[in-house]
Amino acid sequence: MVIAKRLRGATWAGTLAMLMTVGPAACGAPGADRLAAPVRGSWTRLPLRDWADRVAGLAGMPVVVDRRIDPTTPITLDAEGEPLRTILDRVAGGVGACVEPLASSVRLVPPAVAGRATAAEAARAAELRRLPSGMRTRLAARAGWGWDAGAEPGATLARLAADTGVRLEGLDRVPHDQLAAFRLPPLPVAERIDLLLAHYDLRAAWTADGGAVVPAVERTAVDESAPVRTAVEPHRRPSEPPAEERHTLRLEAPLDQAIAALARRFALVPEIDAASLAARGIAAGEIVRVRVEDVTRDELFDAVVAPLGLAWTIDGGTLRLFAPPAAATDAPP
Repeated sequence: MVIAKRLRGATWAGTLAMLMTVGPAACGAPGADRLAAPVRGSWTRLPLRDWADRVAGLAGMPVVVDRRIDPTTPITLDAEGEPLRTILDRVAGGVGACVEPLASSVRLVPPAVAGRATAAEAARAAELRRLPSGMRTRLAARAGWGWDAGAEPGATLARLAADTGVRLEGLDRVPHDQLAAFRLPPLPVAERIDLLLAHYDLRAAWTADGGAVVPAVERTAVDESAPVRTAVEPHRRPSEPPAEERHTLRLEAPLDQAIAALARRFALVPEIDAASLAARGIAAGEIVRVRVEDVTRDELFDAVVAPLGLAWTIDGGTLRLFAPPAAATDAPP
């Protein structure tokens, strides 16, 4: 791992725990309390899909295995009171996945797409707030949902839209596929739609005219001319929020999860330039630890990225994280 030589005063460590409080509102997964519950149990060569179904009962919300992860992978595990989140992390690590907690579900996803469902959730929340009240009511209607083995995702979504009186265009973007049987507890219509679309890196974008299937993340190259904030360039900073908005953060988490959670707190879409991080020997899953009090939003972001020598910029509604060229952060001894 590369850390800029002039960076001081922050530490990181390789543990998989996360406690985040960001004033004035909490920042983190809404289901964090349930994920902190202690777990005791033993599983022997239980297929991942079946294991996820059983753990969903402990979490009190669906545990969704992304379609790109082998659901037949056998899980053998003894839990002796560890937090549920720790158990999920352990299983995810064993199958080459990451844990992505959402408002009403938990996803096990490939590392390359971690954060996309979180970004889609933040975008959905912002869009729904702008809709007419009648449409918001339809999209917030809660009901159980499910499909049988072999169901086709586009047709399944079309039926849901028709049954709930919701206009949903762009279903031709959804690849032809055959789904494994699945059942969901009562969830809002909009959330159900995104839960299925996330398997294909898609989401539903909402306007007063209805929904449209769009890519979950619009990835664009970092604009090198855009103002960024790094530890050695304090004069290059985005506009700050109002001075009275101050924040406190207690964080110990993988970098990508921390960025996704902070972006959601500030109604931004997170985007991590994994290639630039890899070029500097930094993994998106590096653990960051932060303890700051009474800081601005910009200082909050700095506290998270500075220990790794990274930079961030806000372009429109997107929070971009990337590793600038070594010359931008490394100073002579």
